[in-house]
Amino acid sequence: MKAPHYPFARIQSLESLRHPLGMEPAALLRLAKRASHLYFVATTAEKADGTKRVLYDTGESLKEVLQRINEHFLRRVQYPDYLTGGVPGKDYTHSVSMHAGAKVVITEDISKFYPSVTFEVVKDIWANFFGFAEDVADALAMLTTRNGHLEQGAPTSGYLANLALWDVEWKLIERLSEIGISRYTRHVDDITMSSQQALSASKVDWVVRTVTTTLASKGLLVHPGKHEVMQANGQIKILKLLGNTKPSLLSTERSRVRAMVHGYCQRVVRGDDGEQLEQLLPRIRGQAYKVKRFHPTEGARLVSQVADAAALLKGRLASAADEN
Repeated sequence: MKAPHYPFARIQSLESLRHPLGMEPAALLRLAKRASHLYFVATTAEKADGTKRVLYDTGESLKEVLQRINEHFLRRVQYPDYLTGGVPGKDYTHSVSMHAGAKVVITEDISKFYPSVTFEVVKDIWANFFGFAEDVADALAMLTTRNGHLEQGAPTSGYLANLALWDVEWKLIERLSEIGISRYTRHVDDITMSSQQALSASKVDWVVRTVTTTLASKGLLVHPGKHEVMQANGQIKILKLLGNTKPSLLSTERSRVRAMVHGYCQRVVRGDDGEQLEQLLPRIRGQAYKVKRFHPTEGARLVSQVADAAALLKGRLASAADEN
């Protein structure tokens, strides 16, 4: 499939939204007009580059409608293989797998992606990709944006982010293929391109300029500090995984998880604060299973160590409860 495709009926009136969204038109419009006020910050985390990642959630009245929009429209889109972020049945490893064995890999990052996907871009998705009537597209765009743009974390934002380049991305892929870029993937804001043959510096420069121009047509910018060109004779890192032959963890990441598991087990043996260790357990267990996913033998040992520590901790907490 070259581009996303929506093979279902085109909604031509607000009245036709009554059944899928569970609201009569007047109430839906009232909700749409105050939708921006129903978004709130759920979590804030610092990213590796020092910037903040802000995730939003929505009030229940809006969330219910957004979940219905997902169910009746956004999840029913047929997404092409090159989109891997937030697509049912896919995750970031699918993007890495598609570039395994490449001779050259080029990665680009879209700067401030979600805030840069504007109301106008979202309305265009509803009007021209889905083919919905003007007033329907306008209402859906108001419901799915906050203060004129997408917010990361809202139920519909991931799907709409995938569709932000619906009419230009497949054309970009065709142009790239003409000069030897045989694979292209986008995982949310991370673009990865690869070639099975060597690429000259001038071809790499052409690729970067062509991607930059395509993104600019949608009001999006390439992050200047995250451009990378990697060769098969060195490490190929894609989405924080090694991608030379198959998706695997970097050795530094495996070492970090081993140290984390060892430190946690030592704390359990020492008898450190039980409640704190109990709260940390899901994270430690998740890290061990992450290693197991990519490196089964090593990961199985870590999972076993965490299980032993968890059993010891459970026994200690039970004894403390009996004493009380």
